[in-house]
Amino acid sequence: MRAPPGVGRLGSRAVAQRRPRCGSGSALDGSWPTMRCARFATRGGAGFAARRSPKFDCLRGAARWLLVALLLRVAGGAVAHGQPLGGADAAPARIIAIEFVGNHRTKQPVLVREMLVTVGQPFDAHQFEDSLQRLRNLGLFFRVSGEVQPAGPGQVVLTVRVVEKWAVLPLPQVDLTEEGDVKLGLDYTDYNFRGQDQRLNLKFKHALGTDTGGKAGESASIAYDVPQVGESPYDVSTGVGLATHNEAAARTALTGTRGGNATSVDFDLDVGRFERVKTWRRRSALGLTVNHITASEDQPRWLNSLRLSRSVDAVDDFVYTFRGFRAGGGVQLFSDWFGSEVSAAKITGEYTRFWKRDEHNVVGKVSGGYTFGVGARDVGFELGGGNLRGIDKASLRGAGMWLANLEYRSPRAWRWLGGACFTDLGVAGEEADLVDPSHLAAGGGVGVRATIGRLVKGVARLDVAYGTGPDGVGSLKVYFGLKQPL
Repeated sequence: MRAPPGVGRLGSRAVAQRRPRCGSGSALDGSWPTMRCARFATRGGAGFAARRSPKFDCLRGAARWLLVALLLRVAGGAVAHGQPLGGADAAPARIIAIEFVGNHRTKQPVLVREMLVTVGQPFDAHQFEDSLQRLRNLGLFFRVSGEVQPAGPGQVVLTVRVVEKWAVLPLPQVDLTEEGDVKLGLDYTDYNFRGQDQRLNLKFKHALGTDTGGKAGESASIAYDVPQVGESPYDVSTGVGLATHNEAAARTALTGTRGGNATSVDFDLDVGRFERVKTWRRRSALGLTVNHITASEDQPRWLNSLRLSRSVDAVDDFVYTFRGFRAGGGVQLFSDWFGSEVSAAKITGEYTRFWKRDEHNVVGKVSGGYTFGVGARDVGFELGGGNLRGIDKASLRGAGMWLANLEYRSPRAWRWLGGACFTDLGVAGEEADLVDPSHLAAGGGVGVRATIGRLVKGVARLDVAYGTGPDGVGSLKVYFGLKQPL
């Protein structure tokens, strides 16, 4: 049977018989099943309406339905574990086809590579649900659901339905720095470039130089990420950037410049090898950064480095809330072996945990690092701004740092508007500063989260934070963005 337009299909043959439509629920989600179809979805069915009847008939009918529902619940448990209704000794139902519906822009191979079930193998409900969750974790879809439909004795057809998000985001940028400089720009991102789950980002920003003693400057960059190269377990990301004058410090943390007549050109290349386990993703990567700076004579001209990193991502995405953990660590080496005029070793590590209960979400993150070597001052750490809210951006600097973030996100009202409260705590400096309470900076505040479900990264946030730093002077800051801060 030929698949209709907009429907992708995998399988050895078409199903000759007409497949019945699904009911409003199934034995797999605990609602009333129809025995014709099992449905996996992000939202349960509406159930069936009660009939108006005399009291005695109502009680008798309720008892009958309860008994039938209990029997079908037991039978549905067999289907959920890939077993036929005939019993555990019978052969499991086999998958003869997998259909994809709704992927108008996303290419079918992107969906296929996320599936843990394949045509010809016995049906397993847990693997099918993990496959749907892997599709949600891509962040490209507003809704993902699945159906299991009988197609003959011992055979089933799987249908995966997706609703795509809008993945192209051309966003204007308006930024006012603490020093009074006004910056205007454009940030264009395609999160599903070529329909292949690849990411293309173009940025341009112009600093007007309105701050005292400042100069106008520009920054531009292009970045391209390929999360999987063909069928191989490798990914690649690369980027090129250019910045002049005041923007040289904003483009890259490696420049060590704070304005003035500086020009920075940098190139980044990162190649990783990953391993998929259910919905988890483990990754080892090797990265190279080449950064050339034209500035005053007392500043280095080349800051080249090699990065080694290891990470695991076990976070499940539910559009507004998240569950699981993410951890990673790495070493970045600056050496004359790579043509760098700075010699240093930078070690970093971080751990993020998401706790989810319904739409209540608590997020905790700890991170830290230290830089060793004679060039530690030039390639150290900076805190303040988005990572330590309430503190001036990049106002805390040093060879080492540690940072703790804690945030609570409330359920949404009207299905789109939620709230948040948070606290950030951290310090940056030399060895003794990291354990000195007088160098500690802290901030906290409240915010709102507006879900724009049809957009990739579609959570608009507005945070108001008050912080106090080592100088003891507190200030009120406002932050806006289009994704969750943690």
